[in-house]
Amino acid sequence: MSKYVLGTIEASEQLIKDLYINLRNEVNAWSKITCQTPQARMGYIGQHLVSVVTGYPGGKSGARGYDLVMDNGDYGEIKTCYRVDQLGACGDCGAVVSSLEKECSSCGSKNIIRKDDSKWLIGIQHDQEFSEISDPKSYYFVLFEFEDIKDYDNDNIIASIWEVDPKCKGFMYCMIDYYFNIRAKSKSKAPFNMWPYNLKFEITNPKLIYRSVIYSDGKIETKIFPTLKNGYIDELKPMPSYSSATTLTPENISSVIKKISPSASVSGSKKELLERLENLRREKKIGNKELCDMLADAIYYPYIEIQKDKIPEHLFTYFKKISDIK
Repeated sequence: MSKYVLGTIEASEQLIKDLYINLRNEVNAWSKITCQTPQARMGYIGQHLVSVVTGYPGGKSGARGYDLVMDNGDYGEIKTCYRVDQLGACGDCGAVVSSLEKECSSCGSKNIIRKDDSKWLIGIQHDQEFSEISDPKSYYFVLFEFEDIKDYDNDNIIASIWEVDPKCKGFMYCMIDYYFNIRAKSKSKAPFNMWPYNLKFEITNPKLIYRSVIYSDGKIETKIFPTLKNGYIDELKPMPSYSSATTLTPENISSVIKKISPSASVSGSKKELLERLENLRREKKIGNKELCDMLADAIYYPYIEIQKDKIPEHLFTYFKKISDIK
């Protein structure tokens, strides 16, 4: 193993072969015998992959301590979402269907519904953890998913890693809102659900730093890698595509429109407002980070401003730097 070096494509591909493809093949083989789930614990594999891709080692502590040990005392946090090998369902009889099956074992139907509802979990257990939520230099969000979940004959898998600055408005405001306005009212104190490709994730201005295609025959094609210098900010989609997002309301869309253009009209339906916002985005050449920040202000700030006195002093030092609070 000593021949592999952190921060290289060769190391990342060998790691996937050793810790993903071979492991998954063995788990799948036993799953056919035991009828148990073919899902392996992928969280730690995500941590291995981030270390190889970024070149930074882990803290050797698994679930405790730092996920990633960086330079100058900095550290990173890693979250892994695994959307492969989830149990599916038969679209005809409703029976449970393994991800390995191409047809329902109960009725023989090929109308199989694959599930892709896994998400990243961000748990905050107590006030001390909350005060440190923006301490990491970066959060790394790892996602394993099918290349085309609707094509049952396509078993290719996409592995991706996004890097997020936890001191940006989209992330910090979201966590403050969760802790005070969602978790505080919840009996279960469940972790925050960060959904891939959801608006709440997209306004964190995530940078895609890694992507590979893992083909069903075991071949790996690395498309994005830090040493290739081809990572990019995953920009917000055209605003009308978020018309079904419950996070966006006519009121907060209108506030963003007014911030960009005080004279612009804010009358009309939600869809019309989003179309107007998209037009202003293009006309005024609004950058992605700027638009993300404006959306974060509109969506979260009214709910967290009233909680500002409860924000722990340590976190408040970060909060003051990016907010209008004095």
